[in-house]
Amino acid sequence: MPVRRTIAVFLLLGGVAMGQNGIAPIWDVKAMLGQLTEHADRYRTAVDKLAVVEWVNQKQASQTYLKQQEVVLAEVGHLKTVAERLSKAPEKLSLALDIYFRLQALESVTAALAEGVSRYESADKAASLNQLVSDNTSTRMKLRQYVMDLSVNKEQEYQIAEREAQRCQAELNRNPLAPVPITGPRKKQQEKK
Repeated sequence: MPVRRTIAVFLLLGGVAMGQNGIAPIWDVKAMLGQLTEHADRYRTAVDKLAVVEWVNQKQASQTYLKQQEVVLAEVGHLKTVAERLSKAPEKLSLALDIYFRLQALESVTAALAEGVSRYESADKAASLNQLVSDNTSTRMKLRQYVMDLSVNKEQEYQIAEREAQRCQAELNRNPLAPVPITGPRKKQQEKK
């Protein structure tokens, strides 16, 4: 019985913690992920239009720019996939961290690619790429805060579970379980003897 109570307390406290410890409600998380996905599509559209192959072939630009373009396009795809998974399981810290790190990588590589755009294509396109990174600042900060709040919540849940497990162990040590009475076929066999 104490184990069931422990599990019930843990689940109740975990559910309460998600709503009261400063963690964004699920609908806010889903809205934020929707914004990230929309923004990722803007990255894909902008980077897809760049003439990076021409820079390399005609202007002797570094092959690195091709790799950066590939990385941005790949990260957009991964970011959207992880965002979809996180929207289905917003309590998963690993997914929240994954999307945050992917977003950072996407922004970093886009900024590096913007340098090549300004050098080999146009200053206006480079400015628009840099603006993409800037436009996403508030959403990135919301995601960062969500990751921090979620990690604090997970630490608190762990501490509660650890304390409760220690309390249960102490209770068991004080009051060992009584032997389980024999019932059913085994009881009949013992009665025959």
